Amino acid sequence: MKRGLLASLIITVISVAVLAQDHTRPRSTPSPIVRPTPSTQPTPIPNPEGWVTFNNEAGRFSVLMPEIPTDKAETVPSDPGPYTTHLFIVSGTQSIFLIGWVDYDPKFNFNPTQELDLNRENFIKGVNATLVNSQRITIDGYQGIEFTAESPNRVFKSRVLMVGRRPYQLVTGTTKGLDDSVNVKRFFDSFKVRLH
Repeated sequence: MKRGLLASLIITVISVAVLAQDHTRPRSTPSPIVRPTPSTQPTPIPNPEGWVTFNNEAGRFSVLMPEIPTDKAETVPSDPGPYTTHLFIVSGTQSIFLIGWVDYDPKFNFNPTQELDLNRENFIKGVNATLVNSQRITIDGYQGIEFTAESPNRVFKSRVLMVGRRPYQLVTGTTKGLDDSVNVKRFFDSFKVRLH
């Protein structure tokens, strides 16, 4: 079975977003296997920077984003049982902001440390980037990995955290040569997750 499943769907979604942002063409309809569903939260109140707090009850997290995203969910059958990936993406003027997680079937056994590394490696390979740096992190008691990668046109920053059996991945993709570090920091620093 393919491992690092979260990174695989993130690559697909971020590739579409990068193309749309780089070419400023209208958004295309998602592929048939990815179904957008509207957010069920009340109308958000922007913070002083114009960003909004995105609360996701099913995902048990909150994060600041430029606007409220929609859920792109995909359930895939597999030998040890189905897994479901959820992605939320917003394209800003200089950067793309994405958060996603995977729910594995209870029968699916994996090594959390290997899952973190595989998500990093699959993501870097999928966006044709080169790893710039990587480090192990602990945020709110959850183990994770943080890394930076560069492609010819983008600088990607990512964090992958294991919360129980659920890997979460946050990704920013900034156009090379532009400084969007304030927004990237705001996005990463605002992420809060709970186990239950």
